[in-house]
Amino acid sequence: MSTRGRHARRSSLSFYRDALLLFGGIVIVGALVFGGLSLWAGRAGGDETSAAPGPTSTVPPATETTTTTTTTAPPPTTEATAPFTTSTEAVPEAPETTVRAARPPSEVRAVVLNSIGVTGLAGRVSQQLADAGYQMAQADNYTPELSDTMIFHAEDYAIEAHGVRETLGTGEVAEDADITSQWGVDIVVVLGRSFQE
Repeated sequence: MSTRGRHARRSSLSFYRDALLLFGGIVIVGALVFGGLSLWAGRAGGDETSAAPGPTSTVPPATETTTTTTTTAPPPTTEATAPFTTSTEAVPEAPETTVRAARPPSEVRAVVLNSIGVTGLAGRVSQQLADAGYQMAQADNYTPELSDTMIFHAEDYAIEAHGVRETLGTGEVAEDADITSQWGVDIVVVLGRSFQE
């Protein structure tokens, strides 16, 4: 009887111990499996996450680009209208300049003044312009001495002044209504040290 009792006690303890060990083993194995699955899922999820941002990042720029294009589209229409208006305004100006042709030399009064003291130089240049058809006033002297040859013109005689410059092959063109009025001509040529016959 006592042997059975001892045996029963031993069996009972042994059973619980074995059950506890089995349960502990199951828990440990489960933890390992769960941890492994979590780690695997984390890696797989990380790859998916890494892959996902790429498309997500790509999509917003496309949307922003579309928005920018849409926003940009209306202003060009407005801006395009403005240049057409400007071009329309500029077109009349160009024909005006083109329409007014240079007056023929026979209608342009000019005088040659010598500022460098070379005897007879103004007379020779005056004759050169007369031969080209300009109405020439009597050549004269000018003070002070200029370093550059100047071709002064009255208002609205810029084209003709450039024509004189082409004939002489030198000179700086500038508008000066005072000096042209003083000499009673449309163009005043003042020979400076830069003049070469």
